[in-house]
Amino acid sequence: SHKITLLSPCVFTRLMFRRAKNSLRGRRGCRRIRAVLLILLLFGVSSFVTFPYEKNTRIRHKKDNDLLVAIVTTTRNVDNKRFEQWLRYHENVGFAMFYAFLDGENSMTPTTRAFSASQKKNVKLLSDFEGDMRRKRASLQCNKEEWLVPWIRKRGCNAELFVKQSQNVEMAIEMALNDNVDWIAHIDTDELLFPTGRANLDIRELLKEQTMDVDAVIFPNYEAVPETRGGVRDPFVDATVFKRNYAHMYDANTWKKFGSEAVRNKSLPNFFLAYANGKSIARIVPKLRSNGAHRFKFRTTQKSPSRRKFNEVTHPNAKILHYPYMNFNESKQRLRNCPCDAKSPLDTEIINQCFLLDFDRQAFGALVLNERHSGNEDDDDEEEEDVQRASRRQQTEEDWYNHRVVFDDADVTTRLVRAGVLERIHAPGLLVN
Repeated sequence: SHKITLLSPCVFTRLMFRRAKNSLRGRRGCRRIRAVLLILLLFGVSSFVTFPYEKNTRIRHKKDNDLLVAIVTTTRNVDNKRFEQWLRYHENVGFAMFYAFLDGENSMTPTTRAFSASQKKNVKLLSDFEGDMRRKRASLQCNKEEWLVPWIRKRGCNAELFVKQSQNVEMAIEMALNDNVDWIAHIDTDELLFPTGRANLDIRELLKEQTMDVDAVIFPNYEAVPETRGGVRDPFVDATVFKRNYAHMYDANTWKKFGSEAVRNKSLPNFFLAYANGKSIARIVPKLRSNGAHRFKFRTTQKSPSRRKFNEVTHPNAKILHYPYMNFNESKQRLRNCPCDAKSPLDTEIINQCFLLDFDRQAFGALVLNERHSGNEDDDDEEEEDVQRASRRQQTEEDWYNHRVVFDDADVTTRLVRAGVLERIHAPGLLVN
């Protein structure tokens, strides 16, 4: 008998018609013809099979190892070493498509255009100052949704960035549908997705383990901490100690004993300087939409209600490695870039409107506003600030950064690593190179 599964469609069709022609000479010709026509009918319909749980999701006939995974990100520039490291790392762990939205009026520099021209097709650079991107952004459906409207009305650095990131994810999903992408994640350029749990650290292998009813996988975030005063120059390589996320701390007693010690010793408002709710990667389907910068959801309307809820699962091993406040000078410059109208650390209402995170507010007051406030106290006839005063202020700012951010006590760090509150991870530094 012929092994039909090994034949191409053309050969299969020719074989069926040949058998139909020969069967006319036999006594059971009509029965055989009916069987052949039934097989051909099934063969023709098979290319239009749909998943039972998603009406508009087509099965793309790919090999199992042909999973296409994408990242959407928002960044100020791409012509630097840090972005190249970020891109190289994620390519090494299995990501194949990148949607990079450039933020800022000066984002499309000549060097950025040169980078765009020299890059492979899997990196798509998009800017509001190119083509009709502004019109597309203004017409997005997410701009009318209740969860985003309050943020659009707010003023401040974090609120504006949050709105742009949510809009960028929305646009990237539409592009991913056209590019036949299977999964998509929103990863900032100061973050690395670390697919632990797979021996080869391949995100595609990790995603193949998910059943078809899983719409998104949540990766708890770990936060990098510098171990040298003043921070580190190359975060992805030099930073190897991370604060573990609560979701991966399975012993509550350990956290009560050592976690509070780490927070108390550093005078931190929280254990993490930035966010702590992780990020997710979602399966691409037509009704997938952004749900902020960290999550996804199904869009439902009265005309087309969702048949089931959006199903998210938290991965027990894989994680997002976040690298905030890795360097004193870079952190100070980033805070300076925020067009906040506050004049002194006492302008708490304005500061709270500019920044969403408690530690960002404290850092802005200590590293930026302290400088402005002390500068206003100079005599009017002084044209330049006194060098000694500037040196003392610089030292005060560095001391504040080292006390609140840096873990420079090797004994304390070792004890917290052994307790499971911190974790030392070396692999990312190898993969970026």
